[in-house]
Amino acid sequence: MTINEATQQQNRAAEPDMSTWLSANAGSGKTRVLTDRVARLLLEDVEPQNILCLTYTKAAASEMQNRLFKRLGDWAMRSDRDLGTELAKLGITDTRDPERLAKARRLFARAIETPGGLRIQTIHSFCASLLRRFPLEAGVTPSFVEMDDRTASILREDVVDRLADGLDPAAVDALATYFSGDELGKFTQGVAAKAKALLRPVSDDDIAGWFGLPPGYSAEELPEEAFDGSEGDLITAILPAFRSGTVTDQKNADKLAGFDPKTPGLADIDLLCGIFLFGASAKSPFGAKIGSVPTKKTQAALVDWMDDLNDLMLRIEAVRDRLLGLRAMLKTRALYTFARAFLPAYEAAKQRNGWLDFDDLIEKTRALLANDSVAAWVLYRLDGGLDHILVDEAQDTSPTQWQVIESLAQEFTSGLGARNDVLRTIFVVGDKKQSIYSFQGAD
Repeated sequence: MTINEATQQQNRAAEPDMSTWLSANAGSGKTRVLTDRVARLLLEDVEPQNILCLTYTKAAASEMQNRLFKRLGDWAMRSDRDLGTELAKLGITDTRDPERLAKARRLFARAIETPGGLRIQTIHSFCASLLRRFPLEAGVTPSFVEMDDRTASILREDVVDRLADGLDPAAVDALATYFSGDELGKFTQGVAAKAKALLRPVSDDDIAGWFGLPPGYSAEELPEEAFDGSEGDLITAILPAFRSGTVTDQKNADKLAGFDPKTPGLADIDLLCGIFLFGASAKSPFGAKIGSVPTKKTQAALVDWMDDLNDLMLRIEAVRDRLLGLRAMLKTRALYTFARAFLPAYEAAKQRNGWLDFDDLIEKTRALLANDSVAAWVLYRLDGGLDHILVDEAQDTSPTQWQVIESLAQEFTSGLGARNDVLRTIFVVGDKKQSIYSFQGAD
């Protein structure tokens, strides 16, 4: 039988005797290769319970399991000739061996009769099962309940409401000043997902330093850098000429009329940035529009004021980066203020109910496997039932999830396993171009 090059490459990736990292485009048969590899592991007498296949969604896990059972069920009903052809498509050579054919036909029954079934599950489901097996070591209640997205969202909304109603209204006010999204639930989900980072000790001076600002910098200092007190007289003097100029000059005049000459602040710097600085796509991005504003005819009418106007443009150009840094600093401070109030309250609410959200499942499993006092024993116990790890949709896997997988895979070569004479592999498949969950930390 002739096998085309694409199938040969798929068969090579599905060979069960080597660890493999596979990158392939959409529609190129990644799921088929994953299913083929599980089938070939079973053909090599690997017990179903010794295979762990991790997928990103329940739908993917269900689809993979259905595909595998359909194939194994189909094998059980095939004639010798047809079954031999199917096995040959997988790259198996001894397709006429009666024992090999008989073994292939028995796989469906083996998979069905395995206690707990084939372990094809989401990483969250796997972590939940591990935490239930070792609750004391993980520091969770044995009767914990996994929260679905809707339950978690409702609980986060309730926590925000309780903060606003008296628990810590200042934290919510700090957030409300800068929050511009249309769905607070997604924002609090992101805050919960970054709990570890948001709860580490960070001072206001640390945050200022992140954005290139000196310690103790405040919003009151920037207007003092941008304005010298002459701006009111300057703008009053140039407005009539702007209003008599071109359409562009007239539009700028309307904007300049909004400048506060008595107590100019950040909004006034922002206003003047929009008038006196080029845009991001210009030859000199965010540079001063000296020679361009106002238009040449209006410049002639303002010859006595142009030096002062150009000086103002240069001052605005000079403080723009600091304005962006200041706003980022203020927003970040508000984020940390909110997170320090929200996250402990959210955690306390989950504990009262005995609930764990999806991020908890991953983080507590990671912490369990990283705990030197118990990790070796947990891995040894788990090692007794785990020889092959397969990871689907690797591009959607977060660093914390990778740490869980890494802890499991490291035990394969540690020399401490329960069955050191058994071949053990890891298989990872994904497509970087299909990664759409980087906002959730996928890497």
